[in-house]
Amino acid sequence: MKILSSTKKTTATDPANSCEFCKRSFIKETTLLKHICEYKHRWLERDKHGNRMGFQSWLQFYTRHSTSKKPRLYEDFIKSAYYTAFAKFGSYCVEVNVLNVPRYVDYLLKENIKIDTWATDTNYNKFLIEYLSMEDPLDAVHRSAETCLEMSTIQSIEPNDVLRYGNRNKILYAITTGKISPWVLYQSESGVKLLDELSPDQLKIVYDYINPVKWAMKFAKDAEKVNEVKNLLKELRW
Repeated sequence: MKILSSTKKTTATDPANSCEFCKRSFIKETTLLKHICEYKHRWLERDKHGNRMGFQSWLQFYTRHSTSKKPRLYEDFIKSAYYTAFAKFGSYCVEVNVLNVPRYVDYLLKENIKIDTWATDTNYNKFLIEYLSMEDPLDAVHRSAETCLEMSTIQSIEPNDVLRYGNRNKILYAITTGKISPWVLYQSESGVKLLDELSPDQLKIVYDYINPVKWAMKFAKDAEKVNEVKNLLKELRW
């Protein structure tokens, strides 16, 4: 009598070896560990500064455009149709060191600017010029002082002498990026001297950020703040 034996193996996928992101199942656990789908890739990059910043900006966007009170998690972000745009925006904010990202996002939302163009210098520069004239003067002085401290360390001069003797090109760049505020430039002895010494070409570079007419009008309305800042800068021997 023949004895028939069945020794054929089955190769079914194991539900336990499923990707929690795309739900694809695998036979071996080792294959699952090597598997990288788009959502898993996004999750693995969650700790990048730009991605975290993009997530926070997405939350602001979602709060403004949704009536849902359901809290949104990073897991929701990586599956959002807007993920790529916001991740790109976050990376841009890190790259150019955007001042006050939440305020910038508020500005973009208020102006109804398309998300795909958030990470552009044109939009950021418009915001920056407006923001510099609206921020708290003491915040502006503090940021300017920190910038001058960094520059003084590199150039081996005193922080309060950066506007007098520092590298002119680097100073101009700091002005156009908002790192050195018009509050300091117009209310300190060294700042006024710097502005007086700028060539026509140099003045053209920073003009939009230090518009003399607009800032003169602002100072006239904020006389109390002007005196406070002027006295502070005088004490610092700026």
